[in-house]
Amino acid sequence: MIRIAIVALPFCHGSGVIGVMDFFAAANYCDRWVNRDEPRFECQIVTVNGEPVRSYSGVPIVPTVNWQDYPADVIIIGSAMEAVLGDRHIDAALDMSRPLHPWLRVAVERGAIVASVCTGSFVLAEAGLLEQHVATTHWRAAPAFRRRYPQLRLESEQLLVDNGQILCAGGATSFMDLCLYLVERLGSPALAIACSKLLILDARRSEQTPYMSFYGSRAHQDEKIGEVQGWLEQHYADAIVIDELAERAHLGPRTFKRRFKEATGETPLSYLQHLRIEAAKHGLESTRRQTAQIIWDVGYEDASSFRRLFKRNVGCTMEEYRRRFSYVTPKRSKPLQAISADSTNTH
Repeated sequence: MIRIAIVALPFCHGSGVIGVMDFFAAANYCDRWVNRDEPRFECQIVTVNGEPVRSYSGVPIVPTVNWQDYPADVIIIGSAMEAVLGDRHIDAALDMSRPLHPWLRVAVERGAIVASVCTGSFVLAEAGLLEQHVATTHWRAAPAFRRRYPQLRLESEQLLVDNGQILCAGGATSFMDLCLYLVERLGSPALAIACSKLLILDARRSEQTPYMSFYGSRAHQDEKIGEVQGWLEQHYADAIVIDELAERAHLGPRTFKRRFKEATGETPLSYLQHLRIEAAKHGLESTRRQTAQIIWDVGYEDASSFRRLFKRNVGCTMEEYRRRFSYVTPKRSKPLQAISADSTNTH
């Protein structure tokens, strides 16, 4: 039997704990159909102090065992905090998980798999388990992760990263992708397919990029750069020359580019490209305008160049993005009343 410990931290994503329990229960159910006498997976919930924790939605989560007494083969750490609230909030949240660090390190030394979901990757980093490894986390937490752990390699566009014993999954609901992957790795591909069919789960998600949104960093004290950011967000569709932005900030071109990069983490050009991509995404989501018109509206004349830029940054074509995320219903060729009348007249 494979023993799985799910770590529930205060204010965690509740479904990321209970959902893991449900997923492996479903895996055991599917496994029975191949005449397996005993369950393959056993799941237990653990908390830092052995007491119930309050999830982000307010629902209490009760531990089922003490982590000190449970020899887990797999440890899954769910969301640890809401990283976008600021570094002080991150400090306080991660301090609560420090008692788990020795347990996690010992588990890795004896060969256990340790995985994180969403901001659980911060806990792995704090425990020193991501050195020489690749990490991912929720895309909105990526800037905070990079500030806090500049020496670590983060690939936030990835939905799932496997370093062997150390695994990281991206956003909160990516616990499903992680569980499916673990079922395939620890069980079999056939069992994973059976689970995906039973749970109606797409087994092919690999990237977070289509779900990402760009938020220009304002967590800096450079007022001149902040003013330029605000101007760009209003005039991204204009014909913009970078040196003219430097003049707007009353800085030399080289100084402007250096300070812009230091303040935002982006070059002025990449920042402008991100703004235009976000505007294009909004147009694809909220209108039925032709893609060529959307490209012109955001300030690009070379449609093929923008299409390549869009696909490289978003991970799919503009048409694919519209199919997945548009919330605008196409216009009907006839009103419903007319269609109803036509169908009546045929009888």
